[in-house]
Amino acid sequence: MSMTHKLQRHARRLLAYSSRTRFFCSSTHKTLSSPARNLTLQGRIEAALEKKAEITTVLEQWRQQQEQGKQLNPSLVRGVVENLRDSQRFREALEVSNWMIVQKICNLIPEDFTTRFHLIENVFGLEEAGNFVESIPENLRNESIYNSLLSSYVRRNDLDKAESTFKKMRELGLLLRASPYNSMISLYRRIPHGNRCKVDEILREMKESNIKLDRDTVNNALRVYADVTHIATMEKFLAEWEGTTPLEWLTRLDMAKAYLRSGFKGKAREMLRKTEELRDPKSYEELMRLYGEAGGRKDVYRVWDLYKKLSKKDNEGFRALIGSLLKLDDINGAEEFYYKEWECSGLPFDVRIPTMLVSSYREKGMVERADKLMKEVMIKEESFKPITPLLESLERKGNVVKPSELRDLIKNLCDSNQFSKALEASIWMSRKTSFNLFPQDYAARLHMIENVLGFEEAEKFFERSIPENMKDYSVYATLLSCYSKSHKTLDKAEAIFEKMRDLGFLSKPSPFNSMISLYSQLGKRNKVYNLLSKMKDMNIEPDSLTMNNVLRMYADETDIKTMDKYKSEWVNAEKTTKLEMRTMVAMANAYERAGLLLKAIEITRSKNEVRRLWNEYKEKEKRNYKIDDVNPCRCISAVGDEEYQSVISSLLKLDDLKGAEEIYGEWEPQGPEFDTRIPCLIISRYCKEGDEVKVREVVYSSIKKRKLMQFERFKEDVYAFGAIGIVCVGFGGMLFMIITDPFLFFFLLHLSR
Repeated sequence: MSMTHKLQRHARRLLAYSSRTRFFCSSTHKTLSSPARNLTLQGRIEAALEKKAEITTVLEQWRQQQEQGKQLNPSLVRGVVENLRDSQRFREALEVSNWMIVQKICNLIPEDFTTRFHLIENVFGLEEAGNFVESIPENLRNESIYNSLLSSYVRRNDLDKAESTFKKMRELGLLLRASPYNSMISLYRRIPHGNRCKVDEILREMKESNIKLDRDTVNNALRVYADVTHIATMEKFLAEWEGTTPLEWLTRLDMAKAYLRSGFKGKAREMLRKTEELRDPKSYEELMRLYGEAGGRKDVYRVWDLYKKLSKKDNEGFRALIGSLLKLDDINGAEEFYYKEWECSGLPFDVRIPTMLVSSYREKGMVERADKLMKEVMIKEESFKPITPLLESLERKGNVVKPSELRDLIKNLCDSNQFSKALEASIWMSRKTSFNLFPQDYAARLHMIENVLGFEEAEKFFERSIPENMKDYSVYATLLSCYSKSHKTLDKAEAIFEKMRDLGFLSKPSPFNSMISLYSQLGKRNKVYNLLSKMKDMNIEPDSLTMNNVLRMYADETDIKTMDKYKSEWVNAEKTTKLEMRTMVAMANAYERAGLLLKAIEITRSKNEVRRLWNEYKEKEKRNYKIDDVNPCRCISAVGDEEYQSVISSLLKLDDLKGAEEIYGEWEPQGPEFDTRIPCLIISRYCKEGDEVKVREVVYSSIKKRKLMQFERFKEDVYAFGAIGIVCVGFGGMLFMIITDPFLFFFLLHLSR
């Protein structure tokens, strides 16, 4: 049987099977990136998919409409297959590929076999894809098709078939690159108990065949040696390749674990610090855990600070932090983060976190603390009882639960972070056939699923359960918000943002805010700047969320110039833009780091912080005293009236009248003019409160301060006048002596030479 006949029979069988089982569910696929919607083949295919028409019918019509006698261009059909495959429409791509073979559109090339293998595997599974490989004549099975087959067996952890395929490639002389060797090393690492000897054999074979080890080979080999804790071999291999091959953070973490298992805590900490230098946010949680095992308390706190800057805090981060501190016997630190940060974080309740503390209390014999915390946990878990029975009970009692009431209930539950209950209510609502669901309902449910079950389940809900006609702006914006919460889903967030652009959904600040927030976490300033420029070009006004995200990013980087630029543009006197508390804290910290303490005082919203910064400012300015040029006995302080006015104004804005009074009490007017603005700040506050007695006290004290200032200025004038008189008298006396004694004149003249 000829090759063509075998392939055609195989294609017809798949085509028939595909036609029986084919179903269209556009919610599970991406939109094709067709450049035109005219008479091009690709445009027609896409139009057919949208109308759920038969692809083969479209293909035949297109073929018949071509000019008589003109040979078809196979690249057009291959282009359609590639586009369908790239948009994950594997079944439709395979249907086009089958038609191409059955209709003998062109002679098949090796790339066609490889593409077809992947399509069959995705649609019908690896077994059918293996049958397809068997249908290809051996003289046409090239390196690419065997590499694909080997990679598939490795992904399935099928050791026997992977080794058989690898052996076949060796016999055919197809082991020409590092790729198949990497696949086998990766597989040997994953099988139970490892297989270090076989990895050694593969590395030896690569060396004998002059196959250069690439980055994947080196990293995979090191992880194998680390997994089996063979320290000597691992270090020898590391010394050979570390200088020329970049190591992944996962590789370094595995090596650190190997050192810890062997009791080499010093080497483990050194490897962890090298991992930390890679600045990969995905490594921070594991870094905290391993530093906890290695005994690095300060290291744990340092990595936590990095984690907070680059990642949104979640329960896994708190588990890593608190668990590590408990391992390091830092129970006070663990308690502080538990009560002051985790409980106030608004994160979903995770019983594992308090359980760690309870276990630690019991280990240390702190039974009362353990029992108290456990009771608090039980009270919290009470609030997680199902809500569905309550809703069903209301119906049984004849109460009509209106959709609007149910939506309000769901919203209130979400606002109080009770997402599990909210999701229950949402599912219950969707089962009621009498309720009409709207896109906003699907968007809300998507948000709940992401919070309760994670973004993977949210993805599935978006793809499988939301009808296409319900996927409006609110649904896409919610999905983008899910992806933008983690650096791990950056690529997906960018893809959804582009999809929203294609659909014309980028008319509001929300999607821009999601991306700006994500890029800010990752420190991608250029990306943020580009988004702001796009918003300006599209006449989309930045809202409060946009502004706060951008200001925090520049504050975290201590870029004062850019931060002040945007602050002056956005934060106006009418206060239409509200700075969030965390934004003001970040900006105050940035000003403090830059040494601009007065600006930090003006922006901070903490009374204690204002006082601390003021004391620090005064201490700093003590070193800046200078001598008055006119009055050498007078020191001029750099802490003048303007500085006092600034700090008093800040304290009054924070309703710290007592603190403002204290600062006013220590104020000594510099002059030459008495600055009435400072006492007027205090007087205005007392007038608002109707405290006439306090008003009089400030007026009298200001009069006293003014007289004292005038007296000090008078003393300075007297001193200056007296000094001039002394100089004049001294000069006159000298002149008299010279006139009466000529010898003295010549003596002084000689000295002057």
